[in-house]
Amino acid sequence: MKKWIFSMVLVLVVVLSACTEEANNVNTSDSKQVPADQSGETVTVLMNIQMEMIQTIRKHLEPVTSYEMSEGAGDLEAAVEASNRIANELRGIEIPENLDSSLQADIKDSIELLALYFEERAAAMSEGSNGEEVATALENFHQKIGETFEAEGLHAPNFEKDVQ
Repeated sequence: MKKWIFSMVLVLVVVLSACTEEANNVNTSDSKQVPADQSGETVTVLMNIQMEMIQTIRKHLEPVTSYEMSEGAGDLEAAVEASNRIANELRGIEIPENLDSSLQADIKDSIELLALYFEERAAAMSEGSNGEEVATALENFHQKIGETFEAEGLHAPNFEKDVQ
């Protein structure tokens, strides 16, 4: 009986140590994904702002894309309203005050350019224009946010899929 209990305790110790070792490996591999020079608070803030921008877009984008895919047969009013709502909500994204003032200004400028893109998109739908201004507005946004992120050692984000 004592040998059996001892064997069970030994098996339990081996299993627990294996689980602990596996958990340590998972934590170590997660920390390897973020380079040491990008582990700062600024990077986290920029990534959070990027995700907030994407979430804001996705929340209201469906009427816009539905109308555009319908080639004018969809609900124009809902599409224009949704595009303008995205622009307004983007402008409402708060930039943390603990960021460097020039970085704050760059992020605000980037958000404003994305908001302008959605306003141009709404105008293009209303007027039935070819969308040249829309493409230019998106390009301006990508250039500005790309420069901002790259200055902090990050890859330039691409919102192309998120706005379609």
